[in-house]
Amino acid sequence: MAGQDNTKPNQEKSDTGSEIITEESTDENIIQEYDMLDSKLDELNTALDFLEQKNDDIHQKLKELLQSNIDIRQQLQNENLASINK
Repeated sequence: MAGQDNTKPNQEKSDTGSEIITEESTDENIIQEYDMLDSKLDELNTALDFLEQKNDDIHQKLKELLQSNIDIRQQLQNENLASINK
């Protein structure tokens, strides 16, 4: 009939059952999309873990470098004081 919308996803058709199959297909598509999204989130989590580890490594190396610089400056100051006192 004119004015009727036969494409509604929740409309039930008892004679053919085609609308039920469409809803099941939609549910399967949603499940597949959630699985794909979950997989992508796992990949992102792995990448973030890798970046976090790299950041921790860089931070540790910078701390070591800073300590080394402090030690060298202290050693140079001690040498300068020793040469002045001679």
